[in-house]
Amino acid sequence: MSSGSLHTAFLPSVESCVAFAAVAIGGFIGAVLRYLVDTGIVFTLPGTLFVNTTGCFFLGIFMYESMYLGRFSQTTRQFCAVGIIGSYTTFSALEVQSFAAGPLIGVLNLVVTLLLGFGAIWLGRLVILYRRF
Repeated sequence: MSSGSLHTAFLPSVESCVAFAAVAIGGFIGAVLRYLVDTGIVFTLPGTLFVNTTGCFFLGIFMYESMYLGRFSQTTRQFCAVGIIGSYTTFSALEVQSFAAGPLIGVLNLVVTLLLGFGAIWLGRLVILYRRF
C-alpha cells in the first residue's frame, strides 16, 4: 500500500459527506421549526405532545411515500426523516416532562403520546396509500 492510498483510506466518501450535510441542514430546519412551535405553544406537555404527534404524522406520510412509491432518494430520506423530523420531535423532553408531571399524569402522557403517534403514522400511511387528504 502506497502512502497515497493509505491517506485516502481515512478520508470520508463523497456519499457520507453528502449524507452528513443533509442530516445537518435538515436538523437545523427541524430545530428552528421546533423553536417556532415552542414560541406558539408553551414548552410543556401539550407542546411536546403536539410536535411528537405532528412529527409522527409527517414521518408516516414521508416514509410510506418513500417505501411504497420510491419517490425519494436515500439522501432525501436522511434530510427529511433524520434531519428535519428527527430534530423537530423530541423523545427526551417527553420523558423528562412526563417524569416531572408525576406518576399518574406522566404515565397517562406517555400512553396518550404513543397512541396518538401510532395513529398519526397510520393516518399518514393512509394519506399516501389512498391519496385522500
